[in-house]
Amino acid sequence: MLLEIYVENFALIDRLRLGLRSGLNVFTGETGAGKSILIDAMEAVLGGRVSADLVRTGTDRALVEAVVDVTGQSAVAARLQELGLAGPEDGTLVLTREIARSGRHGARVNGRATNASLLRELAGGLVDLHGQHEQQSLLLPGRALALLDAFGGAGLLRLRDEVGRLHGELRQVEAELASLCGDEVERARRLDLLHYQLRELDAARLREGEDEQLSSERRLLQSAERRRAATEAAYAMLYEAGDQPAASDLVGRALTELRDGARLDPELQGVLEVLEGALAQLQDAARDLSSYRDRVEADPARLEAIEQRLDLLASLRRKYGGTIGEMLGYRREVASELERLGNAEGLAARLDSRRGDLGSRLQAAATRLSAAREEAAGRLSLQATAELRELGLPGATLAFAVEPERDGVDLRVGQHGADRVGIMFTANVGEPPRPLVRVASGGELSRVMLALKVVLASHDAVPTLIFDEVDAGLGGQAAQAVSDRLSLLGRTRQVLAVTHLAGIAAAADAHFALAKQVRGERTTVAVTALDEQGRVRELSRMLGGARITRATEAHAREMLAQGRTER
Repeated sequence: MLLEIYVENFALIDRLRLGLRSGLNVFTGETGAGKSILIDAMEAVLGGRVSADLVRTGTDRALVEAVVDVTGQSAVAARLQELGLAGPEDGTLVLTREIARSGRHGARVNGRATNASLLRELAGGLVDLHGQHEQQSLLLPGRALALLDAFGGAGLLRLRDEVGRLHGELRQVEAELASLCGDEVERARRLDLLHYQLRELDAARLREGEDEQLSSERRLLQSAERRRAATEAAYAMLYEAGDQPAASDLVGRALTELRDGARLDPELQGVLEVLEGALAQLQDAARDLSSYRDRVEADPARLEAIEQRLDLLASLRRKYGGTIGEMLGYRREVASELERLGNAEGLAARLDSRRGDLGSRLQAAATRLSAAREEAAGRLSLQATAELRELGLPGATLAFAVEPERDGVDLRVGQHGADRVGIMFTANVGEPPRPLVRVASGGELSRVMLALKVVLASHDAVPTLIFDEVDAGLGGQAAQAVSDRLSLLGRTRQVLAVTHLAGIAAAADAHFALAKQVRGERTTVAVTALDEQGRVRELSRMLGGARITRATEAHAREMLAQGRTER
């Protein structure tokens, strides 16, 4: 449910923080007090359309924030997890809408930037707002179908799931058939290409790691002369320096001198041993260099062969993948597709048989689903019509029209069946029902939604309902009926209602009064959560207008007492 609404610089609202309660919350105030502005703010944060005109004069941006309790809303929680937008552990969801005078509006979910469509998606399972006529959820495509299926119960929903499963399987089989039995010329071209690619890859005799090994060998062959010259020079310096003494000769002379000295002074024995070891290492190094020098050979023919092989691998990489592993993987894919296309005729026959079987089963399931919807539509239409007549529309008729779509004699089945469902309505005896979207006024539409919500109370899981002036034009028994039904809904979910009727306001669990105030030569809308005495004054105003008397106050107290008793 909605826990809190924060509004800043929105139309005539300067800054407002509103804590809401469970049950029935009502908003009252004189005509023009700003009730519609508050509803517009709620609609904005729930993902509705916004305009830069909503930004308060003299400011650059408006902000609306809603804190929603999503405890127990597993579908919403799963969607947040999927999007990486999971909220805090206390089970709250924070929706934010920014409206900029520049036109660059923004939206956030739990502090993360997103878009208005996601706000609408998340809010759709949490809040049902019934405000201005063109924004009623009843008029959205698919809404009538969803309401009818919810009313139909578990049996109907199982039929719909079966239709969805069969439809998905049929689409998959048809896609496979299309890939097998496409244009014959294109198929022949594809086979030729695959055969060529397979021959080219097989002829290359690819081996994992071959390119790295060849690149290393190429570097060695390209550097053969430089390496031979380097080892020749190093060997000469160590062992055969020509006119100059070699390093080993110099160390040998030093040893000769030190041996005489060591016989005279044993302290030189340590240095003598170091030099003897150094001479042995120099001789070993010279032998290793000589051996290495003798093995180094320039091999132009081998180098050319390597260059050609690496060029071939580079060419294949451009066609089939960046590494030899990827090329080998592609080769396996080519072989698999060739096998599939080679067996296309037999596979196509099997798929065609399966398509026929699935099509028959889908038609049968869709027929059963349409029949279940027809039966549910009859019951829902009767119950909703009865509710409407209690809500001040004695001549009203509401009908859910189920029209299966067909291609010739076969149903045109989609994921949710073959049915188009429309809501038909008339407010007058003797007039045939017509599409609700065309004939219902704003007040009638709100009452239609209220009637449906009462009938669907045990089926619809949306926890918060918002009604804008559902009591428009009502009085007497009809107004009392609306009050009773709002109270009834408030027992199982949160209801927010803008009302002009004292009877509805008296039945509320929480009462908020809206009024315009002038502060510093600026008009602003203020909202006050009323205590007991405040509710008496507001109900007295609603009963008696500007003149509040002891009689109206007594009547107001009596209505509040009755409302508490009925709750």
